[in-house]
Amino acid sequence: MALRLKVFGRRRRLLVDRNYQLRSALRSVLGTSVLVGLLVFVLYRINLESSLDLQQMAPFMREGLRRWDRITLLSLILGGLVFLAGVFLVELMETHRTAGALHNLRRRLEELRCGRFTAQLKLRRHDNFPELEKAFNDVVASLRSRTEGEVATLGRLSAQARDLLREQDQGNPSRVRILAEALQQSLEEMRCRKSDLLEP
Repeated sequence: MALRLKVFGRRRRLLVDRNYQLRSALRSVLGTSVLVGLLVFVLYRINLESSLDLQQMAPFMREGLRRWDRITLLSLILGGLVFLAGVFLVELMETHRTAGALHNLRRRLEELRCGRFTAQLKLRRHDNFPELEKAFNDVVASLRSRTEGEVATLGRLSAQARDLLREQDQGNPSRVRILAEALQQSLEEMRCRKSDLLEP
């Protein structure tokens, strides 16, 4: 069962990366619960001391004050639990902003790995790491530009090979040699550019 949150008329999955989000939310709740427990204890002790002082001044109020102490303790515990539930929900929504951005990035990287240089990363307005969007899209634009340049170079090489074959068919050995040397030089330049990309 997917936990969904309706926001601005759209439904979206709140749990994008279930393990990460739940682990992070539980960690926050556990840390906060120590502080809430300490606060409940201190407030209850202060209330109990006040109640004991009142009981000494007015012994006839003893039963009413004890009942009030139990109600106060239950109210503090219930308030603490509601607060912790709120912390849990807020943490889930906050981790959604991180997990959603990383999930989207992972999908776009998969597209890029498959050779789709049209992949564009578009994060939601409130996602964490907005700088990832620009960096990723700049990298894709650079790869796309480089690939377009390589396609143009391959087109020129193909034209040179076509000219070479035409000159060979016409029986022009001197022209064939010139075209073959130009083709070999173009291929070597392309090989050097590619090998430069592999150097650290």
